[in-house]
Order: sequence, then C-alpha cells, then structure tokens
Amino acid sequence: MSYIGMLSPVAAPIEEEVNGSAIEYGTGMIIGPAVAANLNLDIADNPDYGDDIIIDNDNGVNGYSGTLETNNITAAGRAALLGWTAVQDSSTPPATTHYEVSDAAAPYVGWGFIRVKMFKGVKSWEAFWFHKAQFSPSAINANTKQRSIEWNHPSLNVTGMGAYLDTSGKAKYFDWMEFSSLSAAQTWLNGRANVPST
Repeated sequence: MSYIGMLSPVAAPIEEEVNGSAIEYGTGMIIGPAVAANLNLDIADNPDYGDDIIIDNDNGVNGYSGTLETNNITAAGRAALLGWTAVQDSSTPPATTHYEVSDAAAPYVGWGFIRVKMFKGVKSWEAFWFHKAQFSPSAINANTKQRSIEWNHPSLNVTGMGAYLDTSGKAKYFDWMEFSSLSAAQTWLNGRANVPST
C-alpha cells in the first residue's frame, strides 16, 4: 500500500477536561490546505529482565511531536492555535488588527487530518483525531524572490499529550479510522472537531 495524499487539517479548543470523561471541545476550525504532517511517536522502551532474557517490556506511547505544514493559514487561525492576542486599533480609520506575541502558553487543542491510502488501485481514507496537543511557532524565515520562485509554506510545531477519557486508567493519545469514502472520513473528523457544516 502507499499513502498518496493528505487533506483537511482541523483543530478545536479544549473547553473542559475532566479525568475519566470525554474532553469537551469548542467550535472547531479548518487550519488550512494540507501539505504535510510529520509526527514522531515517543515510545517507551523499558524492559524487565530475568534469567538473562526480557520477561516484560513497557513499550506504550508516551506522546508525540512533529510539524504540521499547510499551504496557508489565516492570521486569526494562527493566533488561535498559538495563543497570540489580537489587538484592535480604531484610533485611526480604518480599524486594524495586529497580534501580540508574548510568553503566554499556547492553548490545549484537539486536532486531526485525513490521510489518503492506495492499495491495488483502491483508495481509502484514514482519519486521525489527536485528543490533546499544543502548537508552537516554527522559525520565522523570509527569502527574496529570485528567477524561480521557491515555495515556502507556513508550518507549526506540535506536541501531543495523553488524556484520561474514561475509567480504564489508560492515557489515550489519538483515534483513527479507515473509511471507504472521503465524505464519511470528513464527517467523522468534522464531528470530532465540532467544525460547522457550513
């Protein structure tokens, strides 16, 4: 099989998180046209030995980190994910908005995307929903325009965390499902993120 595409990165702010219960999210948003998500899972590796062999091993997921690259993200969307403050200035018409970057921590959000899969000519769509994460800004880069345009896309760093969503005592990091149609995958993902149908 091959992964041949990515679609629809979305995010929603966490409004309430109580251990043992599902997280409550606010109204979600589409982050921007997808380019790439590169996530590395942090896997525990803590073997317990006996008689010179491994008897048990704790190799569960401890978290993840990586980057999300989009073709575009609005100023308001970036500010919402990073916790930057929008400041209105109406002293001189027309009214303008600028954004203040401070030492305030980024908000906790749920987020996800769709990955496109192909196997023997048949497409399927995998939808991922990450329960709890924080985004952070990547480096600020700018280059002069030259003879050939070098396309540079906005990207954000992301750090994922576990959440206790039920009474199992297990920290949950993400859910994913495979669908036979894009519309079904989109409906599932938008439902998780509270993205308005319009």
